[in-house]
Amino acid sequence: MWRRELLKNKLYAIAIIFLGVLSVPIEWDATFFLFTLVAGLTLFFFKENWIG
Repeated sequence: MWRRELLKNKLYAIAIIFLGVLSVPIEWDATFFLFTLVAGLTLFFFKENWIG
């Protein structure tokens, strides 16, 4: 799971999820957070490289 070529995928996934977390206190709505959570978790657990 922690192959070196997938490290960039995991970093981008964490950044996407963090962006969603930051939006919750600003808008007091978790809809965008849920969308970023789905996208981030999917990217985090991919077994192939999606970020060039």
